[in-house]
Amino acid sequence: MNVRCALMDDLEEIIELYDAVSDAMKESAFDIGWRKNLYPSKEMIQSDIKQKTLYILQKEEKIIGAMVLNHESDPCYQNVYWQINVDDTEAIILHRFCIHPNYHGCGKYFLKQALKIAQKQNQRVMRLDVLSSNLPAIRLYEKCGFLLQGKQMMDYGKTVIAYLYEKLI
Repeated sequence: MNVRCALMDDLEEIIELYDAVSDAMKESAFDIGWRKNLYPSKEMIQSDIKQKTLYILQKEEKIIGAMVLNHESDPCYQNVYWQINVDDTEAIILHRFCIHPNYHGCGKYFLKQALKIAQKQNQRVMRLDVLSSNLPAIRLYEKCGFLLQGKQMMDYGKTVIAYLYEKLI
């Protein structure tokens, strides 16, 4: 498996990946609210690629995972008591992390690679938010050593309870 920064040539395959994840989770107990052509939108994905914050996981040249690593966080992150206080430039935030439904079991590897990327960028901590109902993602984050730091009401298109996690790097 290979992890690399996404290129504009990858755009259509990344959209197909997000669509497959959206379809698989739609109306399930773990529905995260992603919808084709709405979230993540093509424009959002293009912007992430241009900013070099979108990373992909490839297996045999097929894109099976995607994630965004940047310093953008929801304002509610300021309401959480984190393990350590760091400058925003030292805290990398994980967004839109997904693995194709046909490749369960690759998430742990991809998440560990995200931590390596963050370490190479001299980040001190990785943070993320996840819907409280997304039990598979919560189990993955906890298996990889992320600690629950708080619960917040967040706007995911509708107001939801999100768990905020952190891992020191």
